[in-house]
This record gives sequence, C-alpha cells and structure tokens, in this order.
Amino acid sequence: MKLYLKNPVILMLFCLMAGMFITVSFVETPLKFQVEGITLSTALGLGKLMFGISTKIQALFLILILIFMTISQNHYTKFDFTIIIVLLSILVLEQFWMLPVLDERADLISSGKPLAPTPLHDCFIYAETSKAIILILAVVLQFKTQPNENRSY
Repeated sequence: MKLYLKNPVILMLFCLMAGMFITVSFVETPLKFQVEGITLSTALGLGKLMFGISTKIQALFLILILIFMTISQNHYTKFDFTIIIVLLSILVLEQFWMLPVLDERADLISSGKPLAPTPLHDCFIYAETSKAIILILAVVLQFKTQPNENRSY
C-alpha cells in the first residue's frame, strides 16, 4: 500500500500549528510554574498573554488551512472539513467564553483574592487535550492511499 500526500502546504500548516500549540499548552504552561523566583502573579500574567496569543495564531492557521483545503477540495472529504469546524468551534469557545472567565479569575488571584476552584479550568484542559488529539488525527489524515490502486489479497 502506497501513501500519498493530499496537500503538502496543508500538512506543513497542521504540523506548524500542532508544534506551536503543543509547546505553549503542554510544555511552556506547566514549566513556568517551576521557574525559581517566579511569582504566581507573574506566571498567571504570562499564561494570559500566551494563551491569548496562541488562540489567535491557531485561528489564523485554521483559516489558512481551510482556504487551502477549499482550493484543493477534490482531495478532501466532509470529515476533513468537519475536523476544521470542530477545531474552530473549540477555539471560539475558548476565546470568547473560557479564556475571558479564566483571565478574570487570574486577575483576582493575582490581586490576592482567594477563590474556590472552578470546573472551567478542567474544561479548558479537556478542550486543549481534545485539540491535541484532533490535530494529530488531522496530520494523519493528510495521507491517503491511491483510490485506483490494484489490490490483490
């Protein structure tokens, strides 16, 4: 079985997006809390900045991917486009609901106000984990077998 690439530009964009996203969400975020001398307020401020920028860059990547997929749409299925819609939906939820609420909580915590834990932080973690899994799936789906390949079993 030979694998063929649907579109190298889209694969590159997915890989760049996944690399940036995984670095920010799963490497930089936990590590900043381990830096000696960094205050909680500084770490929370850095998190607000990084996630705010990261979601905007991810949206840009997805828009570019959608444009290139539309240009070469004969290589893509409805499922491929559905993946983009799901990723965009998660980003919209994060950008306009989760992050504003979590940013407000970070500001309150930074100002010294004690707050009870919120399940929204867990929901954000689940959303980020879901995006990582979906991005890996999207990268894998950039490869296909030749449709007219003669197969004998």
